[in-house]
Amino acid sequence: MNTANPETAKAIDPKRWWALAVLLLGTFMVLLDSFIVNVAIPTIEEQLHASTTQIQFIVAAYVLSYAVLLITGARLGDWLGRKKLFIVGMIIFTVASALCGFSTSAGFLIFSRVIQGVGAALLIPQVLAIIQVIFPPEEKGKAIGFYGAVSGLGLIAGQMVGGALLHFDIGGLGWSSLFFINIPFGILAVLLIIPLIKETKSAGKQKIDALGIFILTGSLLLLIYPLVVGREAGWPLWVFASFAGALVAFFLFRIHEKRMVERGEKPLIPAAIFHERSFTLGVLTILAYQIGNSGFFLVVSITLQDALSLSAMDSALAFTPIGLGFFIASLLGPKWAKKNAHVLKVGATVLIAGYAAVIAACYALAAELYWQQLILPFFLIGLGQGLVGAPLMGTIMSGVGREYVGAASGILSTFMQTANALGVAVIGTVFFAALSGQAAADMHLQLNAFTLALGCSIFLAVVTLILIIGLQWKKSVPQQGAMAKAGKGT
Repeated sequence: MNTANPETAKAIDPKRWWALAVLLLGTFMVLLDSFIVNVAIPTIEEQLHASTTQIQFIVAAYVLSYAVLLITGARLGDWLGRKKLFIVGMIIFTVASALCGFSTSAGFLIFSRVIQGVGAALLIPQVLAIIQVIFPPEEKGKAIGFYGAVSGLGLIAGQMVGGALLHFDIGGLGWSSLFFINIPFGILAVLLIIPLIKETKSAGKQKIDALGIFILTGSLLLLIYPLVVGREAGWPLWVFASFAGALVAFFLFRIHEKRMVERGEKPLIPAAIFHERSFTLGVLTILAYQIGNSGFFLVVSITLQDALSLSAMDSALAFTPIGLGFFIASLLGPKWAKKNAHVLKVGATVLIAGYAAVIAACYALAAELYWQQLILPFFLIGLGQGLVGAPLMGTIMSGVGREYVGAASGILSTFMQTANALGVAVIGTVFFAALSGQAAADMHLQLNAFTLALGCSIFLAVVTLILIIGLQWKKSVPQQGAMAKAGKGT
């Protein structure tokens, strides 16, 4: 790796922890909006006279544009400057949030959600990349631990915050408050980040790979769009045609990347990243872990409101043990991981135990089940997720050299969002198939479908445990050295 890299800090940045707080504020806002709108769907549907298809896109539009553009956002940060892209992304996200809140039609709300996702995709990849640059090696694990904690809480807190805002209806804003809440925090984040960090970008002359961005964006769109809408559409033929098109597009993208390397230019996704065994295994681990988690959150949300007849606010309260367990574990997990290499394995085991405890409670209590009886199992699930999520990100990113932090961050974030879509598509299909043709309001039927879907999450948690064992088995030469050496070929 080039030792003349301008990112190499001669002194530790004294403002780094304040900068981290602002970066994590942006992270929390973006991830919160992935699920915050879910609890307001009935209200939005009624007030905007939205069709079922429009409601589906109000939820999906944000995730779709966000997931498709993550790698592009990461590489633009490498090329143009990470601080600059964070600020631009936050401004776009904040303005789009205002547009969402002021929407008077379902079509305009969908458009605004797409723009929100674009801002999120520019913002989020810069966070991990900046953390890798401004923190010394001995502090990176702790900083990434905070990142993991806030990321998980953002996803979990979406329904909690959304339910609370709808319940208290501050200022009579109704569902618009779910979007307006982003405005003051977005402005604050932009104003604070400007003096707190210096600009960083990859070393050397940078050339934006416009063709690569176009092909990759198209291929991800062909892959993720049918995952998001396929289940609701009944998995028609065009969904599978889209998957085939994605494979062709990825193949064309790979050819384009090889030609760039042959011309001595920097590719959009450096092949050296995947030469490192720990990074590749880490990506697979994140896929298995996140598919199981996202599927769980989908089916538990539906089950709490349909089978247990909880209100939006009570449903939000039911998520509190998960959030508490996750927060505690994700703060302590990275610290424990430094002292004990088995933390990730323990976390996956606790996660499996939590899922199993929920299934046992459903079978044992059946019609007498109340959400309060799930507090301990839900806490175990949150604890397991926290012990895996935050240390896993630190383990993977510790092997990434500075030259590749932006690309690695974008790749990991993209795989996480793709896994979220896969979890909703696959586990959601299993869940709804178990309800097909029968009364969805029947509690026994709902609980049977719920436990079947949880069985899928348990299976994926077991796969996660196996991959973690492989990830930690015979960890060889220093990661950065291996990747830097491989990077010479790119």
